[in-house]
Amino acid sequence: MKKSRPKRVSPSSGKVPDVMQQPWTPFVLCEQDLRSPHILTVRNSRYVVIMRRGEACDDGPDLIHLSIKRLDQRPHIPYREFKRIKDVLCGEEYEGVQLFPARSREVDAANNYHVWIRDDPAYHFPFGFTERLVSDVSLDGVVQEPWPEDTRPVDCLSAEQIRALLRQEREAYQTEKPSN
Repeated sequence: MKKSRPKRVSPSSGKVPDVMQQPWTPFVLCEQDLRSPHILTVRNSRYVVIMRRGEACDDGPDLIHLSIKRLDQRPHIPYREFKRIKDVLCGEEYEGVQLFPARSREVDAANNYHVWIRDDPAYHFPFGFTERLVSDVSLDGVVQEPWPEDTRPVDCLSAEQIRALLRQEREAYQTEKPSN
């Protein structure tokens, strides 16, 4: 009798549980490949992350490359999850970027996401925002996901604080706006 192979279940079929419904667990170190001591693999209840360290090609700090994949192989990873992974594995003050490369350098084969981090918490990219502003307020047609209670930042702005900032921005814009 011929043995049949088990069918692969596609994540999009709905039969694979959504890992985003699982509680977040701490990362644990997976068995290291002794042939590649500079590569670490960690995993938790939602993700497997491969961490590689390497020299930078410029005069800046060395790089940490995080290759992040959901355990259920689905494609979407929310922004706050990327931030949490980066914060847990590298530190809250490290900055990282996702690169959207030229098509000639594109790698897109397995629902993996890549975050490139400078291995120096004092390093800041020469672009991006200069001040912190976090909120979980949905206001005036803009929808923002609420923070889970156990991760809500103490400096998370309320609806009143957001409205006051918007008023300040409007007033500043109107005073700077040249009159005709």
